[in-house]
Amino acid sequence: MKNEHIVTIDKKLCISCGLCQKDCPANLFVISDEGAEVTTQGCIKCGHCVAICPRNAVSISGFEDEPEELTSYMKVDVKSLMGQIKARRSMRHFTPQDVSSDIVAQIIEAGRYTPSGGNKQTVSYVVLKENIDEYERIAVSLFRRIKKLADVFISKFRNIDIDDHFFFKGAPVAIVIKSTDMVDGALAASTMELMAQAHSLGVLYSGFFTRAARLSRKLRKNLSTSSHEKIVTTLVLGYPTVTYQRTAQKERPTIQFD
Repeated sequence: MKNEHIVTIDKKLCISCGLCQKDCPANLFVISDEGAEVTTQGCIKCGHCVAICPRNAVSISGFEDEPEELTSYMKVDVKSLMGQIKARRSMRHFTPQDVSSDIVAQIIEAGRYTPSGGNKQTVSYVVLKENIDEYERIAVSLFRRIKKLADVFISKFRNIDIDDHFFFKGAPVAIVIKSTDMVDGALAASTMELMAQAHSLGVLYSGFFTRAARLSRKLRKNLSTSSHEKIVTTLVLGYPTVTYQRTAQKERPTIQFD
């Protein structure tokens, strides 16, 4: 985590219920008649103690936003959620309509609230918008050179035309997701896609641009990628020009019950 975060207890509010102690994965608390005590700050700052306290007696410093009270609107309808998951398609046809900064911010907010291993919160985002054409130009130039070699060894590449919009398909914005942990970045991307869909946006995981960014020193530099960061994936976002009428079929999963 980037900032220092300190867990504190307001003894005037604490009722010694012990819920923070029971739910703490780091065994941070001891409970007495005088209230809960914090034994160490050596925890992952997951916030479970703040979330579970019935009297709002626990707080963690160092965050810009305050915890929100849970309400009914935060619950997702099962049928609607499954429908949204089934209805998603990789979109490759976009209108030139702009995606507002507010919507982009909400999509990134969905990524920010996605769980991360050990609550490390090391996922970061690069929004390609004003200079998206320049990033695509660099990637196209690289892939056109690579394709000459790939065509010799990989037959399926021979029918692929790397045009000027090969990576972003004319979409107005893309978000490159970086992290020190590939799983954390992938989880954030998946949640962000759901938020983008809720805004009626089409989404494409541009695996080709992600690969180009990993290969290109110039792209990594422009994306301010540090030596310990990995470029996880790229979400291409825009309003779609096509409308799908039904879900696509999937094979049954392989499941083992032990």
